[in-house]
Amino acid sequence: MCRLGGAMSVKSIQARCRACRSTKLRLGLDLGSLPLANSFISQRQASDPTPEPRFPLRVFYCNDCRLIQLLDLVDRKEMFDDYAFLTATANTSLVHFDEYAEELTKRLEINAGDLVVDIGSNDGTLLKAFKRQGTSVLGIEPARNVASLAIASGIQTLNEYFGPESVERIGRGKARIITANNVVSHIGDLNGFIESVEKLLGSKGVFAFEVPWVVNVLRRFNFDIVYHEHLSYFGFKPLSEVLNRHGLELIDLEYFPEIHGGSLRGLAAHPHIYPKHLEALDRVFDAEERGADFNALEQFSHRAEEIRGKLIQLLRGLKTDGKRIAGYGAPAKATILLNYCSIDNSILDFVTDTTPFKQGRFIPGVRIPIVAPDQFRKVAPDFALLLAWNFKDEIISKERDYLESGGRFIIPFPEPEIVGSAS
Repeated sequence: MCRLGGAMSVKSIQARCRACRSTKLRLGLDLGSLPLANSFISQRQASDPTPEPRFPLRVFYCNDCRLIQLLDLVDRKEMFDDYAFLTATANTSLVHFDEYAEELTKRLEINAGDLVVDIGSNDGTLLKAFKRQGTSVLGIEPARNVASLAIASGIQTLNEYFGPESVERIGRGKARIITANNVVSHIGDLNGFIESVEKLLGSKGVFAFEVPWVVNVLRRFNFDIVYHEHLSYFGFKPLSEVLNRHGLELIDLEYFPEIHGGSLRGLAAHPHIYPKHLEALDRVFDAEERGADFNALEQFSHRAEEIRGKLIQLLRGLKTDGKRIAGYGAPAKATILLNYCSIDNSILDFVTDTTPFKQGRFIPGVRIPIVAPDQFRKVAPDFALLLAWNFKDEIISKERDYLESGGRFIIPFPEPEIVGSAS
């Protein structure tokens, strides 16, 4: 199938597993060459016929530790120095982070003298929740644009990539809690990252991190979660081995089905400080043994092709019938889905998104314009392809008027389906 643009070279190709350093790596999924997921382009760029940069997007499996990962590395400055995702755009996330801060503060009996450090702190949403609990907070955020938003809202933030220099600047052993949400998946030097976390963490500190669980990604065939920023697709068994290697142990896991299509929060600490919730750990490890092996990755690859074919057939059929279709939500995953499926502005009139930064820009590769929600309500398209499917329940509840007036949503996963008043 023809795709827009041409492939670009990557910064480097990693030859070893980023968790265990093995060279026993097998290719399990190849999505072709796609644009960077958050590289939304301006009106001027969209009018230039020069195609956006594209980079190989291939997923490998480590035969030794079972980590599923990318090996083609794009310069992180291209992906993170100016970032398009804001944590505070979905109410589901706001509620989740409020509960997150309250739970950890109570569980660890945190007081005002304790420091919470959030790595990849974005606009400071989680740290605001911790601050309301009375703790001291510090963010570490490499993206200039979102770090400035956090600072402007009163959250002290270091505009840098987390590493050994950050630890020395803050002070070894200073953090009672370190959080990293949807960040660990972005880390190229996984061992170096965990080593720095261990040094920053106090003797009774806890490292709390959330990642989309690889078993869910594979089980639900969410190929649009695969993009260049997401270097690792974590099972917690290989991740626990990295933690152990650097003086930390995984002590608990908690599942949150409503966050990013299903996320797990891991808690890690120095050995023998806190009891381990072995039942939760064993349950997750057992599920990964069955649901995140190479066969599961190969099945995922086959289903990605099938879903692409069914979705294109559905959309083209609706267009042939004269229906007007828009996209709903412009998360990073929208770039992957639309480009992999070659869905451009001949199929979608526009994509609507609540993030002001994205409005007036275009989805890279397919160059579909992104508009504000009032435009969506004004046009009231016949169908809306739900690109932000991970917030499906929240969005469907919010758009009751659209549905009651005859509008319908197309949900791409795990199988393309139409939902709404006439479905």
